[in-house]
Amino acid sequence: MAEQQRWIVVGGGVGGLLAARRLASAGHDVTVMEADDHPGGRISRVTVDGLALDAGAESFATRGGHVAALLSELGLAESIVFPERRPAWVVTSEAAYPLPATGWLGVPTTVFTRELRRALGWRGTARLLSDRFTRVRDVDDSTSLGELARDRLGDRATERLVAPVVQGIYSRPLDDIALGDVAPGLAAEVVRKGGLVRAAAARRAASPAGSAVQGLVGGMATLIDALAADARSRGAEIALETPVGALEKAGSGWTVWSGGTSHRADGVVLAVPRPVVSALVPHVAWAEDRQVAIVTLVLDAPELDSAPRGTGVLAVGNVSGAKALTHSTAKWRWLADRTGGRHVVRLSYGIDNARDARAHALSDASTLLGVALKEAQVRDIERVQWADSAPAAVEDREPVPGLHLVGSAAGLSGIAAIVAADAGSRLGEPAPQS
Repeated sequence: MAEQQRWIVVGGGVGGLLAARRLASAGHDVTVMEADDHPGGRISRVTVDGLALDAGAESFATRGGHVAALLSELGLAESIVFPERRPAWVVTSEAAYPLPATGWLGVPTTVFTRELRRALGWRGTARLLSDRFTRVRDVDDSTSLGELARDRLGDRATERLVAPVVQGIYSRPLDDIALGDVAPGLAAEVVRKGGLVRAAAARRAASPAGSAVQGLVGGMATLIDALAADARSRGAEIALETPVGALEKAGSGWTVWSGGTSHRADGVVLAVPRPVVSALVPHVAWAEDRQVAIVTLVLDAPELDSAPRGTGVLAVGNVSGAKALTHSTAKWRWLADRTGGRHVVRLSYGIDNARDARAHALSDASTLLGVALKEAQVRDIERVQWADSAPAAVEDREPVPGLHLVGSAAGLSGIAAIVAADAGSRLGEPAPQS
């Protein structure tokens, strides 16, 4: 057991709550300071037409098994659910097609399937064969995924399959995403396997059986409820509506200012978006301005009962102001069972289109779903905007002694990445003896 110290965790999202739970378990005095009136951050709820829905993340990646292990530990194993087995679609200005079911991050793992020909045509599908017969050269973790995909798969497969999927996850242009950003060891695997298709096939084969994502009955905010309760049971205090305005180094410890009151701490965990980190400790982080808006529509639309575009749609080019759409009631059976025939649709907008997202959501939903929806069918609409949607990775998660970065402050994106980082953390433990 480490000597008890006083810790303050700034931010009560999943990263902050995991850190608080870990520190309290190690015997430390822990307070979480959360600016909002509820914990959760991007894993929170929004009420639309009387329905409590996820305001941010509505699923988690199954890779690594870390989230499932945490949910089991929190007593939520029986609440884990798979999405419905329907494909996601891609919509361009020229075509609409379902994504091949056997792909990995949009990279095809089999060639000449019927759905692949529908997406790429014969010529685009045949171009994939060059990946199998061309030697891989000069590929490392810094190699751009966009550059590699165009070289190995061709322009058509890159733009129609890889770009929609990857950009939907990382909210960045494909050329700005390096192989090391996508998955550790991916570059080495492309070289070892002799191509991108074979590497993708190996990654898919190594994934757990079933869907690449799962959810929770009641929504992902159920995780926050359980995590906050567990952190409190271990002795952590969660102070809501307690924004932190300043952070100062004070000898071997820290002074944290909130509402004109100073709080002394031996250690501080920052679990807030990068712009907030930049405001509190400018020498540690730079301000990033990647934001996303989620617009949720609740509709009376019987024409959507057949899920005409599966569980959701990825947009390519300027076909829509929204970059993606999730047909939530087609994706999650538990939600469809609770809506009484209403349909829930979520649209995701990048910062360039976020300001007017609410005004254009119905038109964008019509375009992406291929159904002419009318204003009279909208029962309710709600818009939530999130900062720092795709933070850049940081090299050092303890840039200053006693200051730790977790979650998006550490450049992590997605529940799976944040939970995996916590699982491997030694936060609050005594330093190993040399």
